[in-house]
Amino acid sequence: MSKLIRITVAALSLVAACSAGVCAKDTSKGKGFDFAKTRAFMREMETRPDFPVSIVLANDYVYSLLALGDEIAPARKSATISYIKGAQQANGGFIADKADKNASLLYTDLALETLGYLKAIGAIDSGRVRSFVVSLKNPDGGFGFSQVSRGSNLASTYYAVRTLNTLGALDLIDKAKTAYYIKGFERKKGGFGYVKGTGVADPKSTYMAAFVLKTIGMLDEATREGALKFLATTPYLDAGSKERPELDAQLYAITALKELKAGGRIDRKLAMAFLKKIYIPINGGFGPLLGYGSTPDSTATALRILVETGYLRPSAAAGRHSR
Repeated sequence: MSKLIRITVAALSLVAACSAGVCAKDTSKGKGFDFAKTRAFMREMETRPDFPVSIVLANDYVYSLLALGDEIAPARKSATISYIKGAQQANGGFIADKADKNASLLYTDLALETLGYLKAIGAIDSGRVRSFVVSLKNPDGGFGFSQVSRGSNLASTYYAVRTLNTLGALDLIDKAKTAYYIKGFERKKGGFGYVKGTGVADPKSTYMAAFVLKTIGMLDEATREGALKFLATTPYLDAGSKERPELDAQLYAITALKELKAGGRIDRKLAMAFLKKIYIPINGGFGPLLGYGSTPDSTATALRILVETGYLRPSAAAGRHSR
């Protein structure tokens, strides 16, 4: 699930103007990226008869083209919206693809994000979405992943808060309980880990916790400072770190800094240096790690980082719905 979680992270930076096909000013000239090839790489999925294939690929496709300043043809937009509508189940949640039978908060959150880019959230039954999210709320303040996996966890609670925030329904959350639950993942040395009471902090968990606490108005200064202290030790801020950088984690670190009101600490040079290493010149895509081939998912993640760091610069103020 780790690979899929990152898809939901960077939506706040994509502007409302992108939905009309007016998006990115490319400020990365001379950085070695051929975005014409990148566009072609992401548009390859248009040729598939089952386009857009899945909720994940629909999100990758829509975000990437809008971030690159491309328009999405009306027929493609309609096909994407229709696919997402068809993924909503009777209980109000969304499934990953046609083979999936179990609606979850992950794909529900991702479906709403994609519809938000297309200015089409009204295309689905929002009331049923709210009911689905609430059905997974637990007494400990956390949320379960699905009707099959109902135990609370950090990621599912993050998806739930983002989805309810998107729908203007944060009043359905017991904010004090949810904040207490999230704080249980905090590490003594700062930052947050994925499992309570064990393991080390990581950028993904730290971002998700920061988002939840900030969104529900429960981010205290001590927690903020602890998270920033942790992030300073990662390879995304510490050039001397011996840790191997990962694409997803880089995006989490960057967006965590923004949630913590410390965007000025983002090391754009480190981010760009890593992106150059995983860029695949032959097709314009990006790989998830050094030495790996490009995929639509990792390419979309790289574009999100380019937007977050200002190398692809939206033409208007940020205005995505909530995620």
